[in-house]
Amino acid sequence: MLPDWVFRIGWGTPIVRKYLQLRMEADQLSVSIPQAKRARKEMESSADQLKKKPDPQSLRWAIKTPVPVAAAGDGWGDLYFAQEIAAALIRKGHQARVDRRSDVINSNSAKDDVILVLRGVERIQRQKGAINLLWVISHPSRVSKNELKSFDKVFAASESWSLNRSKQTDIEILPLLQATNPEKFNPDSGQPDSGHNVLFIGNSRKRFRRIIKDAISIGIEPKIYGQDWNEFVSDELIAGTFVPNSEVSAMYRAAGVVLNDHWPDMAKFGFISNRLFDAVASGARVISDEVQGISELFDGAVQTYRTPTQLEALISPSGLTLFGSPEHISERARRIGTANSFDERVDHLIEAAQKAMKHNADN
Repeated sequence: MLPDWVFRIGWGTPIVRKYLQLRMEADQLSVSIPQAKRARKEMESSADQLKKKPDPQSLRWAIKTPVPVAAAGDGWGDLYFAQEIAAALIRKGHQARVDRRSDVINSNSAKDDVILVLRGVERIQRQKGAINLLWVISHPSRVSKNELKSFDKVFAASESWSLNRSKQTDIEILPLLQATNPEKFNPDSGQPDSGHNVLFIGNSRKRFRRIIKDAISIGIEPKIYGQDWNEFVSDELIAGTFVPNSEVSAMYRAAGVVLNDHWPDMAKFGFISNRLFDAVASGARVISDEVQGISELFDGAVQTYRTPTQLEALISPSGLTLFGSPEHISERARRIGTANSFDERVDHLIEAAQKAMKHNADN
């Protein structure tokens, strides 16, 4: 993976940018640079030949993700996120598919009306012949001005970053926070306080994640579901390496508390993790590191900490009272889940695509 500074600085230089884009696309497609260049040229030629007037009420969407193919990417949060967007688009009368990193160019690409790039760890190139939308959902420190201006409309899952980056670049970036599916994540999914006392669902990311390290340091023994934890915690704490998405809500609901943390740059720039939306909508009590906007958005369902001592206090019986009564927790979960649904978020994406299409037609 290329380092962050390459994305921010290297992509600002035209000659370097051209090389880096070809190199990354070749890597995504698992082909040589000349083969990647030829694949994009052939796709763009096909798109030119297939010129048609799309129906704004029934657009063909391709959701591009950096998710690896096969089992390596099956547990990625970005994949579930993209699949939920696709399902919401289909419910609203559109066509939609999810492309993993190896499908950034594929046999269906030339037919697409709208490309939605979910910006995570990798840059994905805009596509000729389509409306191109960018939604920055993680790793904001890797996003350059050049990347932002190459899209027809840009969204970001942080209100503060959207505002500040818009001022810095003179490019309009609209805040669009992450989301949940209240049909899957809701307080009816499980029985409160019937599961693990302290629960964490997530991979180690090959590092000793702070909230787990802090919990262990004060004698808390969280039950962990995720990969690559063996070098950091004892086997007794690892309850499993994978939880099917269909079972996650019930586990959140059943837990005494759910732990959450963020990538450092996400926390710094106000990008609230998707796990929080799912856990809160499920009726979980959640403890997280601090990110701007959490308290206001989740109305007390997420309590934040700075030190291990504060974490210990929040997990204590008196700390749990801060989350409210069982009745309040359930009411809040339904309210926040509905207000932050994928259906609600997709309405903004559809509107942006339709406006961009009309603008292009008028010009």
